[in-house]
Amino acid sequence: MKADLSIRNARVVDHRGEFFGGVAVRDGKIACVAQNEDLPPANREIDADGHVLMPGLVDPHCHLGVAYPFAEDMRSETAQAARGGITTILLYIRNLQPSYIDFYAERRALAEANVLVDFGFHFGIQREEHIQEIPRIVEATGVQSFKLYFGYEVENPIGIVPATDGWVYATMRQVAKLPKGVVSVHCENTAIAGWIKKEVMATGRQDLGAYTESRPAFCEEETIKRMIFLAERTGCPLQVVHTSVAAGPQLARNARARGLDVSIETCPHYLVRTCYDEDLDMRAKISPPLRAQEEQDGLWEAMLSDGIGNIGSDHVPFLPKKGEDLWTEFPGVVSFPWELPLLGTHGVLRRGLSLPDLVKVNSFGPARRFGMYPRKGSLEVGTDADLVLLDMDTERVVTHTGKGTCIYEGMALKGWPRLTVAGGRIVFEDGEVDESGFGQGQCVTVPS
Repeated sequence: MKADLSIRNARVVDHRGEFFGGVAVRDGKIACVAQNEDLPPANREIDADGHVLMPGLVDPHCHLGVAYPFAEDMRSETAQAARGGITTILLYIRNLQPSYIDFYAERRALAEANVLVDFGFHFGIQREEHIQEIPRIVEATGVQSFKLYFGYEVENPIGIVPATDGWVYATMRQVAKLPKGVVSVHCENTAIAGWIKKEVMATGRQDLGAYTESRPAFCEEETIKRMIFLAERTGCPLQVVHTSVAAGPQLARNARARGLDVSIETCPHYLVRTCYDEDLDMRAKISPPLRAQEEQDGLWEAMLSDGIGNIGSDHVPFLPKKGEDLWTEFPGVVSFPWELPLLGTHGVLRRGLSLPDLVKVNSFGPARRFGMYPRKGSLEVGTDADLVLLDMDTERVVTHTGKGTCIYEGMALKGWPRLTVAGGRIVFEDGEVDESGFGQGQCVTVPS
């Protein structure tokens, strides 16, 4: 029987290694992974010309529908994801109402009508009722991943309700009972950062470094330690999101050595940008902030020694930033289209990150962390045909014309996706997104 699609003459790479050959796809699933001569004929055959063929990226961390209508973001930003080789996105979403049940149904329907790639949800704990509702949430939505936020004062520009240690402890006790439960925490000591912020603001500084100095690395390190302590007491799996400090991976490594389930996520911006880069100003404000070079170097050491579990973009398309006042500016940047070339250039080509390790942090790691492996993040026969063909040779310069703030413009990078396949559908090819694919992505967090 013919396959629908075959991609031949590729460096086929997953988290375990690589070989030269290709992948065949039938009915949206991987039908065959083999050397060229063993692949079946297909209705469409693509010559990879020796480029890297790997599982599509699973981005475990983005925020859509924050500043623009949710349906609009799901269309425009999943197109950007397809450009970046991302075939599954997991959204951290917040609801200020007492229940997530109806909210989930509404957001899922809007997403399914618009998305180009697959998607799922993590729910933010924003009220005590959300903690009490966790068993019903799991039954009605399938969502088993919950996030709590430190680092935000009560009056913050994006309306996040900050957590307490009590909220974290109570949430972890509930989530520890779930078969695929994970608690994610934004780790920064809110009270200490708020105190130092007043001192730095009093100087009148408006440079990006002032924002970093107002919430120093030890604020993040302290809260990571505290969350690991609570995870140990409750037996709950812990994901430390958007880690910006070098101490984070080592703290998690020590916890895993004691038998705890603690994973570290970092983001491309912490790996390639610093708070003192001369071309950046307050528009590069991110929460947690960009750090100094020594923190970045420590994160790369962890990347190269299996200390980072997964990469999340923390992609958030805010309205254009005003650039008027550092302290009231919205935090957040966009990264979907550049995640692979950033890591391909700064990691694989410059620091010797192996291609299987690139797959490990971008595909296998996040899929396993959130209970989707091997359906996602693998090249196993019978799993979702999510693939990206990666060109590690051609150099291009980053340009940005979409929503949100890009802090990579002008960078010359290699490692650009040439082809993205999501659920067996070619959604991006030769620089163009297939707009007929909108509304064909599927929700991966559904009731069991």
